[in-house]
Amino acid sequence: MLLMKLRRAVPVAVLAASLTALSAGCGQDRPATGTPPSDSVGGDHSPSTSATGAPPSTGGSPSAVPPANPSTGPSSGGTSTVPVPAGTHGIESRVVYLSAGVRRPPTVHSVVASELELSRFPSWFAGSDPTAAREIAERSQTTDFSRNVLVGWVETTGCSQVTGVALLATGDRLTLGVSQPKPPPECLVANQVTVVFEVPRDRMPKQPVFGVGRQAATPPGPGTTVAFTHLDAVAARGQRAKGSEVTEAAQLNAYLAGLPGGGASAVRAQLAAHPPKSGERRFGFQLSGCRSTGATLTVSPEGRVSASPTGGENIRCIRPESYAAVLAVPVNVLPTRVTAID
Repeated sequence: MLLMKLRRAVPVAVLAASLTALSAGCGQDRPATGTPPSDSVGGDHSPSTSATGAPPSTGGSPSAVPPANPSTGPSSGGTSTVPVPAGTHGIESRVVYLSAGVRRPPTVHSVVASELELSRFPSWFAGSDPTAAREIAERSQTTDFSRNVLVGWVETTGCSQVTGVALLATGDRLTLGVSQPKPPPECLVANQVTVVFEVPRDRMPKQPVFGVGRQAATPPGPGTTVAFTHLDAVAARGQRAKGSEVTEAAQLNAYLAGLPGGGASAVRAQLAAHPPKSGERRFGFQLSGCRSTGATLTVSPEGRVSASPTGGENIRCIRPESYAAVLAVPVNVLPTRVTAID
């Protein structure tokens, strides 16, 4: 699909409906606002109420752009569209992936700016939509991050299937524009859309915010580091073990018992500032790197959970340093069965 330059206001339905409003009356067109997923430790990353829409599809087939003729009501084909606000313009973009349905992936508004971030982004969908996770990774492989970034967006869409999407901007605010058929009088569950745009770097706002609520971008991948500490290199030599789940007290004690030197006491002290929350699982790792300052989590559709150190990607050292890391992740991000922890 060629890059599309949308220089004038695009006549699309800019959905900003809360899930409460949608549940109360899916047959009505209403504006509303939404809130982003929590970035706190173990925060609830379940779908929030937000602004967007796209059609259920099988396997994320490419979308069409919204229709070119403005309308404020149903057309002869039954499509209901609303002109976007003044000052809004389309951003040059290419739809890399699009699908929608009722699978309930976490709400995401992410800017993916590197190969490393792309390796993490499909993890958002490993539990709710493994097919989406695989296809996003596959279809994004050709992205040239020296010139482009990816914008990944998941939102609640309402009761009807949309026929096209477009990435819009008003200053530094990004909005997902959609066109869709008029919703039915009643519906039992709202749809969501998952879309990934490829956007030239020079077309992106420097500090983008998302939707009518000006929500901050979510991280490129799930997981929050709740403990990270340097381990004594001499004591840790030859002791690097596979990761383990540390959600339960007994699991945590077993993990800490395997840490060399004063690693266990340092990790306990950090965890005291981040008590466990409901709806999350935690995983502990021993990692190696050079002057690393944190860690990130990757979850595969097959249920493999792994971690990598961050902060020292461009640093070389004669002898790698050792670290202990504990990361928390919402349960709705994880596959039903975790098959391996690396």
